[in-house]
Amino acid sequence: MDSVAINKARIVYYGLFASFFSFSLGEENFENIMNSVEILSANPIDDQTDKALTNIKRRLGKGGYSALKSESDKVFYSPTTTFVPMTASYYIEQRDDGCKRVEMVSFVGESKFRRNSAEYKEHEDHIEFVLLFIQKLINEELQGDQDAKLLSKKVFANILNVMIDSFADNLFNHERSFIYKQVVLALRSFTEFERLYFNVVKPTQVEHSNTARPNITKDKKQERQCVQLS
Repeated sequence: MDSVAINKARIVYYGLFASFFSFSLGEENFENIMNSVEILSANPIDDQTDKALTNIKRRLGKGGYSALKSESDKVFYSPTTTFVPMTASYYIEQRDDGCKRVEMVSFVGESKFRRNSAEYKEHEDHIEFVLLFIQKLINEELQGDQDAKLLSKKVFANILNVMIDSFADNLFNHERSFIYKQVVLALRSFTEFERLYFNVVKPTQVEHSNTARPNITKDKKQERQCVQLS
C-alpha cells in the first residue's frame, strides 16, 4: 500500500468536499472543484464515485460557477427551502455553538494552528472547517508529523463521523439538490473509505428528524473564533 499516494488523494477529496460546502462559495472554490474532479476521475474509489464525478463534471461543465452557486444558495442558505444543518453540534443538540464546537476547539488547540476569526467566519464544527482542518493535518502527516496523524483520527471519529451520515441524507433528500445529490454519492463512498482507513465504526444513526426543517435561518450574531488554515 502506497501510503503517500493514498494521503495525497485524501487531501484532494477533503479539499473537494470543503469547496462544495464552503459558506462563501466563490469562483476559486469552483476552480478547485473542477481541478479536483479531473484528478480524482482518473482513479476513483469505486463505481459509485466514478459515476458521481462524471455527472458532476458534466453538470458543472454545462452550468458553470453560476449554476453551482445558485444551487448552493438554495440548498444551504435560502429561508424558503428545507434547512440543512452544517455543524456537528446541531446534529447532537439541535443547535449551533454546542458541545461539538467546544470539542473541536480543543482539537484545534492540540494542533500547530491558531485561531483567526478574520480567516474563517463559521464555527469550528462547521463541516467546511472540519474538512479543511483534517486536510491540513494530512499535509502535516506527509511531512512526518505523527501527532497530526493521531489528531486527524480523533477529529474524524469524534466530529465528522457523528454528523456525516445525517448531513448526507439531508442533503441528498433536499428538494433543490441536483448537483449536490452527486456530491453526496461521492461523499458516502469517501466516508466509508475513511472509516476503513481510520478503523472507525459507523455510529448508531442519530435521530435527525428535528435537524432538517423548513424556514429556519442561521444566527449570524454569535461571536466566532476560528483557526487560520492558510
